Amino acid sequence: MPFQIVNSTLKKYEGSEEHVIIPEGIRIIDDYAFYGASAMKHITFPSTLEEIGNNAFYDCEALEEAAVPSPVYYLGDGIFSRCKNLKSVSLPDRLSELPKITFFQCEALENVSLPQRLKRISRSCFEQCHTLKSILLPESLVFMDDNVFDDCTALESVNLPEGLKHIGDNAFFNCPSLKKLVLPSTLKEAGKGAFETRGVLELHAPDSFPVRSFMLDNNWNLNWNFGANGRYNGKNEDNYQLINSYLPNVWLNEWKPEAQCVLCINYLETKAEVLENYEAWIVQHREECLEMIISGKRYTALNRALESGLIPSGMIEPYLNRIHDPEERAKLLDMNRQTHSSLDDLFDLLEDAHG
Repeated sequence: MPFQIVNSTLKKYEGSEEHVIIPEGIRIIDDYAFYGASAMKHITFPSTLEEIGNNAFYDCEALEEAAVPSPVYYLGDGIFSRCKNLKSVSLPDRLSELPKITFFQCEALENVSLPQRLKRISRSCFEQCHTLKSILLPESLVFMDDNVFDDCTALESVNLPEGLKHIGDNAFFNCPSLKKLVLPSTLKEAGKGAFETRGVLELHAPDSFPVRSFMLDNNWNLNWNFGANGRYNGKNEDNYQLINSYLPNVWLNEWKPEAQCVLCINYLETKAEVLENYEAWIVQHREECLEMIISGKRYTALNRALESGLIPSGMIEPYLNRIHDPEERAKLLDMNRQTHSSLDDLFDLLEDAHG
């Protein structure tokens, strides 16, 4: 018999089957019980199961799927850690917490059905799940701890439900495929590097949430240009990856000037109301804003700056030869002609008055 069983606890599995069926009557799977069961591809749990201990299936490289039965109310740390071929998992609704490193380095993980009463996702729960593209977080979620989705390089979509209060350090670090995050109105705090995806990110924050520089960049520069070795290369050009981001409550003075410019351009692109700190910075740094807008072809920002008078239309003329979009160029040329025509009319009036 491949199982070591004491009372109703499965202490150790020592078999080599591809499909393992755990006997009915087992209530507890002990710590490391299946550690290194390298041949196991499928597992059937007993309906009597209630607890799964720490690292119970750690390093079961061949395991492809797991459906944890509904009576289970306790999971230990790292139960599926380093199950490199694990693709699909369903978890019971009795669980209110996912322990740390539950799916750490599950590189093939594609589908996870989370408990509907889940309140906390603990540290590094999905870290280095390189195949995971999307995940649906339950409405009950309150806490997301450090490094939860760290290095999930394929992650494209994740909802942050209303009720979520805390997002930990590096929660979405190095998630370059994640293009958009909408922060809930209930969010109270986010940690260092929480939104440092190292990719193009559209970030929307509620009016009440203070967006601090450390949340988007461990270096406090909003600079995500890293080399192949993963280290900051010291360059500032072409590294500013926020776009169309609605961030009404930003502490601008924390950022370097280039990053302040990025934030102000995002303000122009998503402007829903007049925010004095942004507008004052734009007026004081019009040339820097124009340079970044034209280089990045951020024409929505340009048009809104012109319409609101934050950038005078007369400043556009030196940049016209760098604008190759036909529609935008025609619009700006027309505006430029109107400006000159108005000035000519003004000069004529002044001459008549002195004539």
